[in-house]
Amino acid sequence: MKIAYLIIAHDQPRQFKRMIKALDSEYGSFFVHIDSKRNISEFSCPDFRDNVIFIKNRISVIQGGFSLTQAMINLVKTASILNEFDYFIFLSGRDYPIKDNNYIFNFLRNNYPMNFINFYPLLENADCINNIKKYYFIDLIYRSPRILQKTIEAIQLISHELLPDRSFIKNMIPYRGSQWFCLNRLTIDYIVKFINSQNANRYRGFFKYVWGSDEIFFQTLVLNSPYAQQCRYYDRDIKNSMGFMRNENKAYLHYIDWSWDREDPAVFDIGDFQTLKACDALFARKFCENKSKKLLYYIDHYLLKTNKQKSANE
Repeated sequence: MKIAYLIIAHDQPRQFKRMIKALDSEYGSFFVHIDSKRNISEFSCPDFRDNVIFIKNRISVIQGGFSLTQAMINLVKTASILNEFDYFIFLSGRDYPIKDNNYIFNFLRNNYPMNFINFYPLLENADCINNIKKYYFIDLIYRSPRILQKTIEAIQLISHELLPDRSFIKNMIPYRGSQWFCLNRLTIDYIVKFINSQNANRYRGFFKYVWGSDEIFFQTLVLNSPYAQQCRYYDRDIKNSMGFMRNENKAYLHYIDWSWDREDPAVFDIGDFQTLKACDALFARKFCENKSKKLLYYIDHYLLKTNKQKSANE
């Protein structure tokens, strides 16, 4: 069992390095996309082994824009070239494991070839349906000179009022879910083959004007593929469903706190330790170099059983 961790990072380089070291093992490799707006040297470390690969085709990522999806595509295509990985797991630079490497390895081995990806059909009356029905120019807005940004935003709003709703791609059902997913080798190969095909041009063209395409692009491909039935909860929520899924299930391997009275999502601190200790997830997010410092020490010491000689003040 070999794992490819596909990591998207744009800040918190110390947190990123700590996560890499926590997850480093004989059966894991790391493919890393650093936002091109950042100096990549901030994220490198002389202690990294040769299983940490910083991909060269970096993107200036805009939240909500297709640029984030393109960064994910670049990671998938790079990692899939090596025909040695059984699972591909997307993580951010602000994630951290809350189970040790042996537990992660055995969990994935025992559940292979299950895909762990959140999903729900993005159909009429579903949450965020307008993400695909309306035109969004996110990358264009935030890559334009500031003097033009307001004008493009106004054009976007006018298009929402005057243009008819967009029709989704023929013969496909749109699905939406978290971008933090874990897919098996055959599913990744299917995605890469599609992306490299002529059919991908129209598909990619549609998603360039979607809000949050990183949460729809891959879900739609997977849930419309022969590998949909390998997705966790597929039998429960799709195949044998008696009703309409209004919001996404929690099929992924992450713990994320979306409590309304915390950050969006919550940035964990020491007060979250018992919750993280008790949950079944393999990973959690978000963490911060400073706010989560003591918590990360507790995770290392009590959950991952590493760094026992380090002090909590390091």
